Parts: sequence; structure tokens; C-alpha cells
Amino acid sequence: MLCGVRIVIDYLYILCGVRIVIDYLFICMWCSYRYRLFVPIMWCLYRYRLFVLCGVCLLTTSALPPPHDVLHATSTPSEQFSNHEILDDNGIFELFWKYNETHITFEAHVQTLGYVGLGLSAHGKMFPADVVVGWVKDGKTYFTDRHTIGHYEPIIDQSQDWFLISGKEENGKTILKFVRKILLCDSEDISIKDGTTKIIYAWNSEDPIHETGLSYHGTNRGARNLLLLSPSQHRHLPPDAKHFDFLNKQFHLPARMTNYHCTSFKLPDIGGKHHMVMFEPILQKGNEEVVHHIVVYHCPPSKQYDDKFINMEYECYVHAPPELNECRAIMLAWAVGGGPFYFPDDVGMPLGESTDSGVFILETHYNNPTYLSDVVDSSGLRMYFTPTLRKYDGDVLQTGVAVDPLQMIPPGYASFLSTGYCGVDCTNKAFKDHPEGVKVFGIFPHSHLLGEAVRSRIIRNGVETVIADDENYDFDYQESRLLTEEVVIKPGDVLETECRYKSDDKSNVTLGGLSTNEEMCVVFLMYYPRVDIGQCSSLPIYDMYLKNGPNNENVFNMIKELGTMDWTNKTVQEQFSQATQQSRHIYTCIGKEGFSSYQKKEGAPPTISKKYVPKDVCSKKVLIG
Repeated sequence: MLCGVRIVIDYLYILCGVRIVIDYLFICMWCSYRYRLFVPIMWCLYRYRLFVLCGVCLLTTSALPPPHDVLHATSTPSEQFSNHEILDDNGIFELFWKYNETHITFEAHVQTLGYVGLGLSAHGKMFPADVVVGWVKDGKTYFTDRHTIGHYEPIIDQSQDWFLISGKEENGKTILKFVRKILLCDSEDISIKDGTTKIIYAWNSEDPIHETGLSYHGTNRGARNLLLLSPSQHRHLPPDAKHFDFLNKQFHLPARMTNYHCTSFKLPDIGGKHHMVMFEPILQKGNEEVVHHIVVYHCPPSKQYDDKFINMEYECYVHAPPELNECRAIMLAWAVGGGPFYFPDDVGMPLGESTDSGVFILETHYNNPTYLSDVVDSSGLRMYFTPTLRKYDGDVLQTGVAVDPLQMIPPGYASFLSTGYCGVDCTNKAFKDHPEGVKVFGIFPHSHLLGEAVRSRIIRNGVETVIADDENYDFDYQESRLLTEEVVIKPGDVLETECRYKSDDKSNVTLGGLSTNEEMCVVFLMYYPRVDIGQCSSLPIYDMYLKNGPNNENVFNMIKELGTMDWTNKTVQEQFSQATQQSRHIYTCIGKEGFSSYQKKEGAPPTISKKYVPKDVCSKKVLIG
């Protein structure tokens, strides 16, 4: 296509020098927008030395919407759906869906004239799974609710709980629309819950001979993690949005498992207060497997930083300059499996204020289990901002279990709980100017390899309520997500973060820490309006074991003692679990000014008079029957 365009343009160039400038400008802008390529710009520069034109193209590109706003070519669904994903890398299997309080409706558009399969799987494997299989043959649609118990054809359920709405073949695609209840009590089906859902999918080019004669799909299959019951982000940017990048500068990764690399940045002069409205990861191709997570910290607003502290690179937590070690307020967080995040239309994160230092720290956690020595990385985050201010200033609060070896997860547990709190003193101080509370609109849960569930709760006057639970947490799918309904946090509330771990395949105690093989239990709450709080967490001190306090020697001796215990003994397991849950905690609270605003206090865990219990629709059904 470009060749044809070039012939026409060359002809016009001969006819009119002015016209060629206009046409080249159009090509540069269109290609830069559509493909994010600078090839046409360099072509202009090399062939015709249009320096002014190329400068215009470059400036235009920086203000254009991001690649994510240029949507992939998709099928046209039968109605408006709130959510949409392309499940495979080649764009063959598209899935649309919407939901209400009780039901979820799907519409699958698959590039095949054979059968199509879609299912829910607890572990993303073929079995056990709750699946549907459908196809269209001679104008008739066949559709069945099935389940899997092995690596063979799914078995048709006795109770058909997925219902076909319509089916057809069109333009080389099989299109199936179907609906089911979100919660199902059939043992052959899987209920859909808040948080991560593991989807499996498959297709075949041929229709089955009969309902129990499915041909093997071969490699036409896959699995995806989706947030089926999370609101869809409004994936658009205002026309005046621009962006800047915080990127690593060709960092040569050392040949060791865990590396935390920090780089300081000064926000460019953007002409006064703006709102950041979207951010996305920029991962260097080929390095996706080693970039574990990226965090941007905001340095204390009131501090002034000499130029020597800007563009400084150092090893986080080891060689951090004291002046930059104060930068502890979380601005953004991304982890493996995550994508772009768009703020709600009425919320933006403030940038460029005259009272702000404008200095930030980019922290990148590299996980290098094979000790590669030839990795050079320039990954980071891209942030989009607009001068058109939104109604609310948003911010991020980190809460949960403080990252420390005092978080201990013994081996042998099918289910072990670690809990951290943001205490009453901190919420009273942080939210004192907002007695009506602040509103949480989004959440980003973070744990490591043992994590199976992350729960975020509020305890108000002894009553526990839920912010968000992810009962199917997946280390490889750490996605920021919007809440279905905003949740209010008030002064005097306790924030509770609970992580469930599975350690029955471990032989040693797993400690809290920075490496992937250690553990974390952290939640980042996105909220508005902004208040003076950055981190609020706690840590158990195991006062039943550490009679003389959690000093280094006592903690070392406790870890050593835990290593000698028989963790196959259920009594030993129950005693340690109970000691963990009843332990006193060290509560910490850090404001925007960093450690100069640090507060630390020891106290008992909060008293819960009424625990949150998810609705059990199935047990009610049994009782009624």
C-alpha cells in the first residue's frame, strides 16, 4: 500500500513542491498514529530532507493517543457488551460479555466453521473444568453444557445450566451467544466469583459427527485469566492528552536471582497542574520474563533536590542515598501480567503542582532465576496526562503486611493465612479532614508464588465488610482492577489485608521479603480525594514465641526453631496458625513526607465482633428444599 502511495506522492512532488509537503505530512501522521512507526518520518528525512516536516511529525506523535486506543479489528457483536477480550495471540477467538447481579451473558466470535469450546477451570487446565461446546451445521445450532474429568472428550452434564440464545455462521466465523447464572449449585458446574477467573478455550475446523464425537482440537486451545465481574475500563484518552516515560537506562542485569534497580527522575515542566489519567507498562522485547514488577514512588512534596539526585541509578534498599530513601509514597504499581490502567472519568492523579518537588523514583524488580548475565533492560512505565482537570484528585495507599522476614509461612499447609492491618490511629490522622470518608475505586493485589487468595476488608466498629476479594489470585496475572461499586473508608476504620498461601509442597519456612521466592501480602488501594498517607501496614511479632521482643537474634532463633518442627503434624500446624492470628502487631503509618512522617506503635490485632461471610446461595437452596 505504501509503495502505491509513494508513486502517487512522487508524481505529485514533480508537479508541486508544496503539495508534496502536505501529502508527506499526512503519511507521517497517519503511520505514526496507526502503527506507532517512525519509518515514514525517516524516509522523509533521508529522501527529501524535510527537516521541518519531520519535526512536526515527531511532535504530533507525542500527543497522539497510545497504541491501546487504536483498537484491534474486531467482530461486531449482536448488542452492546461492557467487556471484550481477544483470547489468543492470533485474534482467532474473541469473547464479549456483560453481567448483572445474577447472570452473565457471553458472545463468542471464532474464526472457524467447526466446533467451539469455552470453559472455566480452577487451575487453567483442561480438567477439572466447566465447559460448553457448540457448533452450527446445516443452519442448526448444537450447544451443550459439559464438564471434564480427564484428557478426553468433555462429558455432557445431566443438568444443562448454560443456555443458548443464538448461533450462526457468518463470514467464516462461528458466533455463539449464551447465558448462565453467575452462581451455580450444580456439582458439575463452577460458580463465577469476584477477582480472577481462569478461562480455557478451544476450537476445531470440523463439525462433530454427533454430540459425543468431538475430534481432538490439537493446538487450537489456550487459557486466559480474566476479570469477568470487574467493570470495563473506559479505554479512551482526552484529545489533549500527552505522555512522558520513566524508563530504565539500559540497565545491565547482574547474574543473580533478585535485583531491585532504582532510578530517580524529575518531572519535565508541563506548565502547571495536570491530571494523569492512564499508565501502561513499556516492556523491552525479550525481557518480559525477568521484569517482575515496577513501582513509581513520589518523593516528599516539600523537599528540594539538587541536580545530583536527578537521573541517579542505584540498588534499591542497599545503596539508596538517604535523601532519596525518603521517597516512599506509592504513585503507581504494575506487576507481571498487568496491562494499561485507565482512571475513572472523574478522577485523575495530580502532577506538576507548584508545591510539589516533582521528583520520582522508578523501582524495578528483576527476577532472574537462571542467573542470566547478558540482559540489558530499558523497561518502565508510560504516563498520560491532561491539562483538563477532573473533579477529584486521586491517589494510592499501600496497605497489608509489612515486607519483612517476620512474615513467616511454614511448610506443609494446604491453607495458611497471613494478615496485616492499617490501624485506627493512622486512619484517624489521615482522614481527619474527611469525616465522610474517602472512596476506593480500584485495587491492585500483590503476593508471590505461594499466594492463592488476597482479601481486602474494612473493620468498622467491630464489623468486617469487604472491599474486594480475589479467591483465585494468580502470580502471573497481577492486574489493577476497578471495583463494581466504590467503597468508603472513614476515620477510625481498620483496613485488613489477608492472604491465603499454599505451602504443602515446601520443605522449609518461607519468609517475607523482596525476592520472588520470598513472600508478600500487599494491596494498593486507589482512592479519592487525596489525603496525606502513603503506606499503612502491620507485622505480627509472635509474642507467644518471642518473649523478649522481635530483635534480630530472637527472630533468627525462632526461624531456626521452626525449621525443626514436624509440620506434617496437624496439631503443630493449628497451634502456629492460632499464634499467628492472635499475635500482637507492630503498626506503621507513613505520610507523603516519607520517614520524617513515620509513626510506629505496637498493639493487639483488632477485635472483630461480626466477620464478613460471603453469601452461600447453594446452602440456602438446600435449606429451602
